[in-house]
Amino acid sequence: MIPDDLLVGLYLSYGLGHGLDDPGGFYLGSLLYWRTGLSLAIHYCGPGDEAGATIAETTIDLTSERRTASLLGLNRRFFYGHVVFGTFSGLEKQPAGQWLFQPDAAPIDPFCIRPTVSEISALYVQNADKTLGPFYGDITLAAGERITLSVRSADGLLQCLEDPPSETGTEVVIHADADGGNGGASGSPVETINGVEPDENGNVTILGRSCTSITTQADQATILFDDTCAEPCCTCKEREPTLAKIRELEQSIASLRSHLDTLSLQADFLAQSAASIG
Repeated sequence: MIPDDLLVGLYLSYGLGHGLDDPGGFYLGSLLYWRTGLSLAIHYCGPGDEAGATIAETTIDLTSERRTASLLGLNRRFFYGHVVFGTFSGLEKQPAGQWLFQPDAAPIDPFCIRPTVSEISALYVQNADKTLGPFYGDITLAAGERITLSVRSADGLLQCLEDPPSETGTEVVIHADADGGNGGASGSPVETINGVEPDENGNVTILGRSCTSITTQADQATILFDDTCAEPCCTCKEREPTLAKIRELEQSIASLRSHLDTLSLQADFLAQSAASIG
């Protein structure tokens, strides 16, 4: 059972025209509690649906003094809102775990649900397989090199497109410009590297085997390949004592050879003397 003093306020806004036509279909679908945190999810179950789906969720750190958390849309990104928590004393008496609720067990007052006209509630940036965001407030889209931005709209107002887009909707068009975009350098974009084409996300993977280190210098548009196995194992200062020992050993070998030559001459002289005496 959810303690009465846990939730004291909830606001959830969503755009119309996405199949969520019943304001009474929203309910608290799950509550996950551990000793230092709390996560809850808002679900929606429309008329005739067998099961609800998660549409927004939030997480709060119980060790902080914060009592307000933002509701972020999950998959359906046009949801936004907030939750105001009261006290956690009643919850702390419960064991840690997860609770799942049915629509009739934890309904949300329709007064807390605010359907709105279609609009941009948040901005997400998709870069290959990574998603950044959401971003809120006044946002400026700035075109970088080889990128051109244009707005198609009869009235110049930027609104969220319907699905499918209507003839009067507004659309922001972003496309690559091979001729340099808005002031970029002229030339064609990179299409292949040594004949290798990128994957469906536009990425080319470069792998370094043993003894090969790969680093990037983004400010110089450079990829650096370094052979780590060819590097010396020690510095010049560390090699100087070894070099001195080698030179000392060379001098000893030269001195020994000189003594051998002297002994060889003396042996020949003794042999000649012995022959003369005989």
